[in-house]
Amino acid sequence: MGSDFSVLLESFERDGQQRLAALTAALAVGDTDSVRREAHSFKGSSGNLGAIQVCTLCMELEALAGEGNLERAETVLTRLNSTFRQACEALNAL
Repeated sequence: MGSDFSVLLESFERDGQQRLAALTAALAVGDTDSVRREAHSFKGSSGNLGAIQVCTLCMELEALAGEGNLERAETVLTRLNSTFRQACEALNAL
């Protein structure tokens, strides 16, 4: 993909940071619908880039929010933040 990959990666990183901030804000106020939507969108972009662990955690958040269960979501979001940073580092190393 060459230079297209670097542009895609920059977009993924920027979008991911925005989605993590939106997820944090939605969790803070207990907005299950916003958590579900943000996790769903983040899942798609992560899957497209092959960030499978990020994608898996987004699926877990989406499911928890869909069930209206945000008790575990904060722990999953903490793991998602860390996993996202690791995925970005790994993708940047390609």
